[in-house]
Amino acid sequence: MKIEWQSLKQLQGCLLKGIYATQLHVRGDDLVLFSSEYVLKINNPDTLEIWYWNINWFEDEDGDDHLIMNEQETPEPLDYVEEPDISPHQHIIIGSLFYFKDNLINKVSGYGYKDENIEVLTTLVFEFEDSYLFIKTGPLIEARITKNKPNNLGDFIFSL
Repeated sequence: MKIEWQSLKQLQGCLLKGIYATQLHVRGDDLVLFSSEYVLKINNPDTLEIWYWNINWFEDEDGDDHLIMNEQETPEPLDYVEEPDISPHQHIIIGSLFYFKDNLINKVSGYGYKDENIEVLTTLVFEFEDSYLFIKTGPLIEARITKNKPNNLGDFIFSL
């Protein structure tokens, strides 16, 4: 059985170009964004390839929250307009955007919990040169940009 994150593209050395949502709610101690769903725009600076991660969640029958990632070529489910004159896969995305300068991805790790039959993803950690992006599941998915490495993340599940 192939696990969903085993087929994801390698992110080390890529750029996180933006965090998009229909509506972002911001809180300010670290920078904390809240939304029910995110779209991350990723760019490989060597090949100029652009793709997106749709970050969503669901709650199972036991009340546990699961983080879902879907790698895709468009920023769906957000509204967007294609701009083929600029580039074949360039999109103007209609929605809220958060962009930060420290966006060269050193590593992405997934955490959650494991038992004998299942791995449940609950948290993603993007490591940049001077900061971290910590994405944690829930009815409002928390995306926290911080200088401090997150801890108490649960079981290690994967690394890209």
